[in-house]
Amino acid sequence: MAKKEPETTEEVKLFAVVSIAQMGPAIAALERIGVVDVGYEFITHVNHFKNKKVHEVSATDFAAEYVQANPRFTSAAIVAHFKAAGREGSAAYYGLKKLAEANVIRKSGDEFIRVEALPAPEPKAKGQHYEVPNKGLIEGAIKGRKQFTVRELRDLFVKEGRQEKSISPILSKMASEKLIKKAGPGEYTVLAKGAKAAAEAPAPIPNGASLNGSGVAAHG
Repeated sequence: MAKKEPETTEEVKLFAVVSIAQMGPAIAALERIGVVDVGYEFITHVNHFKNKKVHEVSATDFAAEYVQANPRFTSAAIVAHFKAAGREGSAAYYGLKKLAEANVIRKSGDEFIRVEALPAPEPKAKGQHYEVPNKGLIEGAIKGRKQFTVRELRDLFVKEGRQEKSISPILSKMASEKLIKKAGPGEYTVLAKGAKAAAEAPAPIPNGASLNGSGVAAHG
């Protein structure tokens, strides 16, 4: 005859954590539904709060003092400075952020640089300026000449490191002023007014510049 298994009953142990104010209503509610074997224990929690140290000098001002004394520095250097003063390293990054927003510092590679310590930006060039202007160079070059060619002027400008494209507008202006006259393709004649202006040109020809063409010299 098979052995009869004993009957079993099933129960569930409930766990709940309630506040002291909720304890009474919770037990009463359990008793109403027939739960009478209710046990409990008191649990005491110790709340730990991290004390945040408040400094008289803010992180931004403290960082600004460091920047004033150090025109160039790395983030690691200023973090070490903060920690040595008993401050949080994260406060250093906050200070750097605020100083960058105020345009006091600027990031340059792996470094921060105080803006006033940066080299002044170079002014945008509006065209090369010479001690002797381009027109003066041409006038000096045609001095004593009756004729000259554009090719000669181009060679002269290349020798002097100047832009050849400046020649054409100057010659057009000189022609309108009756200083020179076009004699043919790429050739000009020096008029009397132009010869006088060239002779009176105060600016010397830089680097001994002159025209080495076959132009005919003017005779007095």
